[in-house]
Amino acid sequence: MKIKFLLLFLILLGVSMFLFYNQKSSNLVDVVPMNLNRGHMCACDSMIIVNYQGPKAQIIWKDGKRSYYCEVREAFYESTNKITNKNIRAFFVQDFANLTWGSYIDKWVLANNMFYVIDSSKDGAMGLTYVPFSNVASANEFLMEFGGKLVSYGDINSDVLSYSMETLKNRIVL
Repeated sequence: MKIKFLLLFLILLGVSMFLFYNQKSSNLVDVVPMNLNRGHMCACDSMIIVNYQGPKAQIIWKDGKRSYYCEVREAFYESTNKITNKNIRAFFVQDFANLTWGSYIDKWVLANNMFYVIDSSKDGAMGLTYVPFSNVASANEFLMEFGGKLVSYGDINSDVLSYSMETLKNRIVL
């Protein structure tokens, strides 16, 4: 008899936990990027994002909060950090296969679906920028005009970010 009650208790506990989890997750913010406006400031330096040219990024955290970045490279510091990346629910960038430089049309796409031209001569808000492209042909056109290196999302790690910082420092000194 005790085994039946214990089994019934465990089943009810499991069902309750399942219902609680589903209710809690449905209350979280939708994983949909927000269009930028003058009220959005960069999470790294509080710059008004739309005042600066170049690709932007936004991260939606698991707690529902959002962070906006005036520079895609800055958002990669969060996504490659072993501590903060566990709290990322979605990471969006602008697709420059469909945008002109200086345009503020949003064109948000998931960052992990993109190719990036990094460390080109075309500066973004904070100097060297990572320019996202949904297709290799558009990335190669940009690369031919402005130089840099073509990489995929998975290629960007802390070593790549460190190399970019050294490149940026050397450009500033020269």
